[in-house]
Amino acid sequence: MEIYTETKSVVLSLDPRGVILNGGIDVASRQNNYGYQIKSQNNLDFLIISSKNDLKNNFKYKFVKILHISKPTFNFYKFSKASCKYIKEHDINVKLLIVGDPWESYWSAYFLNKFLNKKIPIQIQIHGDIADPGWQRINLRNRIRFSLAKLSLPKVASIRAVTKYQAENLVKAFGIKKERIVIVPVPINIVSKTLALKSERPKTIGLIGRIHQDRGIWDFIKLIRVLNSSSKNFKVVIIGDGPSKDKFLFKLESVIPKNRITYLGQLPESELRKVWKKIGVLVSMAPVESYGRVMRESLIAGVPVWATPSAGVKDLMDNSKKGEVNLLDLSKSDASLDKDFKNLLKTKVSSDFNKRFVKENNTYAAKLANSWINTINKAK
Repeated sequence: MEIYTETKSVVLSLDPRGVILNGGIDVASRQNNYGYQIKSQNNLDFLIISSKNDLKNNFKYKFVKILHISKPTFNFYKFSKASCKYIKEHDINVKLLIVGDPWESYWSAYFLNKFLNKKIPIQIQIHGDIADPGWQRINLRNRIRFSLAKLSLPKVASIRAVTKYQAENLVKAFGIKKERIVIVPVPINIVSKTLALKSERPKTIGLIGRIHQDRGIWDFIKLIRVLNSSSKNFKVVIIGDGPSKDKFLFKLESVIPKNRITYLGQLPESELRKVWKKIGVLVSMAPVESYGRVMRESLIAGVPVWATPSAGVKDLMDNSKKGEVNLLDLSKSDASLDKDFKNLLKTKVSSDFNKRFVKENNTYAAKLANSWINTINKAK
């Protein structure tokens, strides 16, 4: 356990499941930037009380104080009890509680307030589009979590959404007042550069992300089967890992030959940058997507996107030129899907998206820190 020795006022992020500290270098960089911004804007320290399997941490948090108090846990009561003990022992003055979900993390903050006998304002970070009806249909766990969100969301001081369409869904599903929602996208560590435009892109379909049945991977196989019935001159590049990886690759190899499939596993940002030039079209079959980070990275790299409808896709279409992001509808005829694919291969993605996104992306951390300050001030 690391020791927190200062007694300054803090913004405290509670992470019982260890999502932050196990999230990789890009997540660490984001948290560090948040800490810098809140320190710069209001002279508050940013403190994360978290859990982690391996207490060794190779990432540098110059502007964040880190406390490891347990291994990842769903026991929010025990986690909040341990957090309370440490806060009292070290006389930490908590001004705001930040949680990354409306279930385990929220209830950790709720009980921490009870144990401290205080009413510290809470901001929930909603990254997934939990208010989309399709999200509940994915599995039983999501339906249970939706019910838990109905209990937690009305109790918090503010909610951070990542797109306006996600925010609209939250208002409709949970009856939340618009003024309680702040829209701040997740900052991306941009490493891609727009590729040199060609008359036609590589005849390659890219699938990037977690390989899990919740991400529409079986529909992806249906799409490949349809396209393969029209033409057998395209290849598939798969980047990512997940619990359904082996079954997914086995089924994919039953549709097209193995020599037309390249599986690269999970890649760090620096390696992913080198792969974009090998991808002609990025496909996203996720039934629910609140933001679509990989889709944005694809456009930054100059690669067009073919995706099923979602809040994130609608937002991306609003911010890109016509044709750079196309809606994917498996109910269309085989000939229509094949035509859409061929048109996307010829699409030239403008560098305008890259320039505009980089400019806006650089403001997100400051906007989030500002929302924290506003939440604190309104609670006084």
